[in-house]
Amino acid sequence: MPEPELLETVKLSDGRSLSYASFGDPAGKPVFYFHGFPGSRFEPQSNHEAYLKAGIRLLALDRPGMGESTRKSKRKLLDWPDDVVEVAKILNLEKFSVLGVSGGGPYALACARAIPGYLDKVTVACGLGPMDAPNATSGMMLSNRVLFRYGRFFPALLRLSVFLMVRQLSSKPVKGFEKFVEGLPEPDRLVLSEPEAQEFVLASAVEGVCQGSGPLLEEIRIYSKLWGFKLDDLNVPISLFQGEVDIDVPASMARYQAELIPDCELNLYPTDGHFSLLVNHIDEIIASL
Repeated sequence: MPEPELLETVKLSDGRSLSYASFGDPAGKPVFYFHGFPGSRFEPQSNHEAYLKAGIRLLALDRPGMGESTRKSKRKLLDWPDDVVEVAKILNLEKFSVLGVSGGGPYALACARAIPGYLDKVTVACGLGPMDAPNATSGMMLSNRVLFRYGRFFPALLRLSVFLMVRQLSSKPVKGFEKFVEGLPEPDRLVLSEPEAQEFVLASAVEGVCQGSGPLLEEIRIYSKLWGFKLDDLNVPISLFQGEVDIDVPASMARYQAELIPDCELNLYPTDGHFSLLVNHIDEIIASL
């Protein structure tokens, strides 16, 4: 069985490096994977065999300033599709699909808006929604509400929260992770009780914060501001997958997006949370691609 390639790098035209990991079938259908927050190219590692079995070549990209990718100051959400197209051209990919998970969801939808001609399919799993939506963070855990909604009104609190998160992940990741898991719904606690699942989730998060607080604050700013496009302007088929007991990204966000996206399939799972969704329904998610 082919092993994952956990660090590959391309040089972009502006001089930046963009790093990625390759999972699944090296000769399979190309799919770009956009990780969550905090996260990195390591995130989909636990599903390597599922992508391989399905004939998917999964290319998991580190966003600027995360993992091994060069930081890009003052970046906007709609800058990302340009990076994706440039990587695709370097890798000689004419068409591809995209899968955005959690904080990677907005980036997948940005590609749907900006580069529809390159895309076969767009899938979003437990994807973060627009913060200007009515009751956007209703049902979301307090720590995430501080980061994504209230932080812009209290910048000192936001900077402190991100600093503490980075310090925790950099120095005592296991202890902080155990405390985090305690507050999750039962389906997520069950999934994350497995040592291998803990290892993969922590590895992705630790790698995602390795360049410090600055890139994470830029990422939060992108989530908190207007995205730069309207959901009802999207004109490619989009599949949304969402656990209804998710408190990281509440199901209300998926419902709101599904109401506005013209060609949208919404898949709701009443007994799944944020982390269990990608474990229990990975085959359905892959099939959508």
